[in-house]
Amino acid sequence: MQILVATIAFLLPSAEYSSVEIDKKFIVSLLLCLLEWCMALPVNALLHPVSTVVLEEQHPSRAPLLDYIYRVLHCCVCGSSTYTQQSHYTLTLADLSSTDYDPFLPLANVKSSEPVQYHLSAELGNLLTVEDEKRRRSVELIPLTARMVMAHLVNHLGHYPLSGGPAMLHSLVSENHDNAHVEGTELSSEVFRSPNLQLFVFNESTLISYLQTPAEGPDGTSPGGALSDVRVIVRDISGKYSWDGKVLYGPLEGSLAPNGRNPSFLISGWHHHTFGPQKDFSQIEEGDDVLDKLLENIGHTSPECLLPSQVNLNEPSPPPCGMNCDQEKEIIEVILRQSAQEDEYIQRCNSDSAMKVTSQEKPSPVEPRGPFYFCRLLLDDLGMNSWDRRKNFHILKKNSKLLRELKNLDSRQCRETHKIAVFYIAEGQEDKCSILSNERGSQAYEDFVAGLGWEVDLSTHCGFMGGLQRNGSTGQTAPYYATSTVEVIFHVSTRMPSDSDDSLTKKLRHLGNDEVHIVWSEHSRDYRRGIIPTAFGDVSIIIYPMKNHMFFITITKKPEVPFFGPLFDGAIVNGKLLPSLICATCINASRAVKCLIPLYQSLYLFAVNM
Repeated sequence: MQILVATIAFLLPSAEYSSVEIDKKFIVSLLLCLLEWCMALPVNALLHPVSTVVLEEQHPSRAPLLDYIYRVLHCCVCGSSTYTQQSHYTLTLADLSSTDYDPFLPLANVKSSEPVQYHLSAELGNLLTVEDEKRRRSVELIPLTARMVMAHLVNHLGHYPLSGGPAMLHSLVSENHDNAHVEGTELSSEVFRSPNLQLFVFNESTLISYLQTPAEGPDGTSPGGALSDVRVIVRDISGKYSWDGKVLYGPLEGSLAPNGRNPSFLISGWHHHTFGPQKDFSQIEEGDDVLDKLLENIGHTSPECLLPSQVNLNEPSPPPCGMNCDQEKEIIEVILRQSAQEDEYIQRCNSDSAMKVTSQEKPSPVEPRGPFYFCRLLLDDLGMNSWDRRKNFHILKKNSKLLRELKNLDSRQCRETHKIAVFYIAEGQEDKCSILSNERGSQAYEDFVAGLGWEVDLSTHCGFMGGLQRNGSTGQTAPYYATSTVEVIFHVSTRMPSDSDDSLTKKLRHLGNDEVHIVWSEHSRDYRRGIIPTAFGDVSIIIYPMKNHMFFITITKKPEVPFFGPLFDGAIVNGKLLPSLICATCINASRAVKCLIPLYQSLYLFAVNM
């Protein structure tokens, strides 16, 4: 991996300024090879510090290999002059250890690289010819590939495959799903009329959809108390992703209080303790003077509360010295008169409604002010509504053109896809009908097909189908192979029904339309390409079993198809390595055929140019 990184760094300056397209494509091949190795190696190997003599002399603190991989990718995006003073100076691993590279650069400071501008001739004006388009794509080829590799590593390194299986790489959710304002099951103009949906573009490279959906709780509210949820759908160079979010005003239902204590303890009063003997008041009958009993008990249990005269608290105190009976009566009359005035005032206040105090009640939840309210709230919380973001974050006009581009973008597979035909020829079979009528093969053939990939149920398969139908007309299962970057479906002749002429015609159409054919021949004579008449089949890989449990490989291709590997014409392979080598050769053969298509674009180039 270190040699691969250093090779890319060494060749990058010359490839950037080269007018030969093959030089740029060679760097692209190295970048894609780097991606495949990163996804195949354990994460611990990528995090292992790089040990080189140059780096140890200049930088005692060695960085992990993954850090240098991101550095060289950053060079490919921003230009080879990023870490050197002279643009044409060749890079080494020492240049990649520059302190100018900051892996913790804030997202707000990241700017899309500007490709080298290509000026058209004055006589052509604004028209692009095929050659001009080729030159423009050639200039952008290396930066776009590096951006794709970085995005792929960030999203899938250490995460693939997900719980949904290797066939599930990106989200299948669209703006019409769970949309209360839409009745259709497909993305249509009706979706764009939904008031709870808005689409934005971020940094001129990422499409973001914000959709307000009903809450998922059983009573129509989410656990935190919000009445609606927010769904965010992101489309960028690496694929399509979907996130659901909700507003949380408090802990989720069923969660424990801090330190495991009962929350009711926090609002209940503290439990006081009483000391000394207490009198049992449970036997007091109705009509007894409870206050008299209480005062008597206090004087008995707490003698310090008694008056200096040592008279019990429930007994009247003696009159003060010097007070006669007349004075006592006058005081009693004043007290009674004051009590009557207070009673009159209380009655008057009770009859006045303005003097009454109403009890406080918990306010009921407020309905959102609009169908896009919580989406706007999330946008504001993320800082997307700030003035600093206005130049990078724009709302899109929902029209038929945007709808068409979204549907076209979603219809594209998120990975490189290939479909491969597999034929079985038994001993003595030399015509089309007998070959296509085979419903099974030898045990060695079945073991080989099982080694190409794993069987998937076509009725429930969510990955690349390669034209196969879910209704069983093209078979119930098919071998399927996938990585985080490639999907391969095998059209196996023995898996497809052949019980009628219509079935044979459909089988021939599916198998014959594939550019790459695998032919397992147990016939004593060599396979002739004309046995299966088709205008396609640019590459045929024929496997001949040998008596020593080895397999002889013959590869025939059209003259214009470039070289591919790893297998070659005349190779002899053992049975253990045969399936994996054949699969790798078929993928490279399919790539070689597709590169002949005029203006053919890789998936990430197509996504960027949308």
